[in-house]
Amino acid sequence: MSGCTMTSKVGLMVIGLIFWAVTAGLFFVGGWVFNSYKHFDEIAEANFTLIPASIIIAVGVLMFIVGIVACIAAFKENKCLLAVLFSFMLVILTALVTSGSLGYAFRKDVSNAVESGLDKAINAYHPNSTQKDQLDYLQTNLKCCGVNNASDWINAKNWAPTANKSVPKSCCVSGINCTLAQRKMYNDPKYIYQQGCYEKLEHIFMYNLGYIAGIAVGLAVIMCLGMICSCILFCRSKEVRYEALGGQYSGLRV
Repeated sequence: MSGCTMTSKVGLMVIGLIFWAVTAGLFFVGGWVFNSYKHFDEIAEANFTLIPASIIIAVGVLMFIVGIVACIAAFKENKCLLAVLFSFMLVILTALVTSGSLGYAFRKDVSNAVESGLDKAINAYHPNSTQKDQLDYLQTNLKCCGVNNASDWINAKNWAPTANKSVPKSCCVSGINCTLAQRKMYNDPKYIYQQGCYEKLEHIFMYNLGYIAGIAVGLAVIMCLGMICSCILFCRSKEVRYEALGGQYSGLRV
């Protein structure tokens, strides 16, 4: 067996093992994006951030299967399995390129979707709305208040008429049990978060999309190497193998 063939076999088996490890990572990343988004789906109308994450999870499932096929194909050097492996890798590579492209294409739309969603959520904020729970969660956990700053609540459509120029309790600095009088002091950083939620929420979505795009590029490189190895093994399997005969014909090859 030539050195090139042996290298390709070992490389393909290693890539197959890497696929299994990467599968766990892909599930983690995809799940992390979905988990981050579930608290903001009514606030930020950015459903497109889930498209790359969905592709990543689907690719993870396919990569687990491909990892098994890669190890078997490398060990047996079966042309049929190698062809199937190459086809699978091509599909995954296409999905990764699509995922990375979507992440890059949506980077500008995220800003507009987040700002628009926050504006609508603040104006719709009232005790019985879905937006109330999500905005309270958002402001408490991200330590922010309003869209750009706390003063946005003063003109909120449903909140302002009954709030007497105060902000919601979720705007209060952690560890402080704000009174109504303190919640009216929305410009005081001692009691109220001064940074708006738009900047922080935008960062979360942009970070998620950037993370997905980076992973897609890294996996695309591994996928290309796997495709090269499978092609080499497929081509080498066509070669006629010669064996030395023993006895008086020793040295002759057939």
